[in-house]
Amino acid sequence: MLAATFPATLSDLTERLKHWKNILQSNVEDRFPAVLKLEEESRVLRDFHVVEVEVPGQYFTDQEVAPDHTVKLDRVGADVPIVRRHGSSFRRLTLIGSDGSQRHFIVQTSLTPNARSDERILQLFRVMNRMFDKHKESRRRHINIHTPIIIPVWSQVRMVEDDLTYSTFLEVYENHCSRNNKEADLPIAYFKEQLNQAISGQISPETVVDLRLQAYNHITKDYVFDSIFSQYMYKTLLSGHHMWAFKKQFAIQLALSSFTSFMLQIGGRSPNKILFAKNTGKIFQTDFHPAYDANGMIEFNEPVPFRLTRNLQAFFSHFGVEGLIVSSMCAAAQAVVSPKQSQHLWHHLAMFFRDELLSWSWRRPLGMPLAPVVGGGTLNPVEFRQKITTNVEQVIGRINGIAPQFISEEEENSVDPPQSVQRGVTELVEAALTPRNLCMMDPTWHPWF
Repeated sequence: MLAATFPATLSDLTERLKHWKNILQSNVEDRFPAVLKLEEESRVLRDFHVVEVEVPGQYFTDQEVAPDHTVKLDRVGADVPIVRRHGSSFRRLTLIGSDGSQRHFIVQTSLTPNARSDERILQLFRVMNRMFDKHKESRRRHINIHTPIIIPVWSQVRMVEDDLTYSTFLEVYENHCSRNNKEADLPIAYFKEQLNQAISGQISPETVVDLRLQAYNHITKDYVFDSIFSQYMYKTLLSGHHMWAFKKQFAIQLALSSFTSFMLQIGGRSPNKILFAKNTGKIFQTDFHPAYDANGMIEFNEPVPFRLTRNLQAFFSHFGVEGLIVSSMCAAAQAVVSPKQSQHLWHHLAMFFRDELLSWSWRRPLGMPLAPVVGGGTLNPVEFRQKITTNVEQVIGRINGIAPQFISEEEENSVDPPQSVQRGVTELVEAALTPRNLCMMDPTWHPWF
C-alpha cells in the first residue's frame, strides 16, 4: 500500500513535502497564540523582585555612564510574543527600565558551536565603529555598524537584542508571492529543471554557464521583477520624508554590510539571513562569520563579493548605488586603514582570528582531514601564529585594495586617463551586479531577487 502511494520521482516527493509544510504551518499559526502571557508561562519571572540589576547594553558607548544615570531593570513585560523566522520560533522578552524605556530581546536556544563567533564579530565591529568616529569622511556620513546586544545566559541559551520592526529580505519576497497568489519556490524549481542536463553531464562546462545565464534571464523577465522590494517599502513607510530618511540610512547600512562581507570574505548571504528594521533601516545579519578550510585559512568560493541584487539596485537607483553605497564603502575602508588606525586594526584582527581559529580547531567537521589540533599540544605555536598573521594580512590587503589612496599631483598627471579613487569599490559593485556572476550562485541564494 505504501509503495503504491509513495512519490515515484524526487520532484513529486518535493511537491508533496511542500504541500504538507503549508498544512502544518497554517495549523501552527491558526491553533497557537501569537502572544503568550508571562503569568501563565513563568510565575517565578513574573513575581521576581529585581534589586539593582542594570538593563544590558549601557556600557557599549564611549561615554561613561554616571552612577545616578544608570537605568535599572524595573520589571519584565507581561506579554511574551512568539517570533517566527524561517522555520525557527523564538520568545521575545521585554525588559522595562526604571526610566520607562523598553528593550526587546529574543531568547535563542539549542545554539550551534558557531554562536560564539557572532559575539566575537560584534566586538570587532564595535572597535571599527570607534575608528569610523575618529575619521573625517566616515564621521560626516554617520557611518556606524549596527551592533545589537547579545547576552549569553548559559552554554545553550542566549538573549539577542531585537527590534519590533525587523523583517528579512525573504519575508518581503514571500509577502509579494502570497499577495499575488504565486508559488515562492517556482523560480528555484524552474532553475533546477533547466540545469538537469548539466547534472547528468551531457554538456560542457562552458555551456553550463550559458544555460544558467539563460535560466536566470528568463526568471528575471517572467517570475521575479526588480520592483518587489521598492513596492514593499513604499507601502510600508508613511510618507516621502520617511522614505528619504530610510533609503539613506539603509544604503549606508548595506554599504557597511557589503564592506565587512568583502573584508572578511563572508558568504552565504541568503535573503533569510539578512534582517532590516523597517523604521530605521538598520541591518543585522545572522550566521555572519568566516568559514575556514583545512589549513585554517579563510575559505570563500562565491563569484560575487557581497549581496547587491536587482531589487536593491532598483530601490536605491543608479544614484544611490554609485553615490551613497560606493562612497560609504570607500570612507569605511579608508577609516580603518588610515595611518593612525592601521596598527590598531591589525592587533584587533589578530585577537579575533586567534579566538576564531582556536574555536575552529575544536569544532572541525568529521569529514575534514585531521590537522594538528590546538590545545592538544601537537600544533607548534609558531605555526598557529603564522596562520593568524596570514589571515590578518589578507584582510588588510583586501581593505587596502579598495581604500582611496592619496595621490600626489605629479603622480596623478602621469596616469592617462586619470583613475578614480573609488575604482576598487566600483569594480566590486560591478562584479556584484553582473548577471553572469549572479547566475552562478546557488538558487536558494535567490540571485534574481
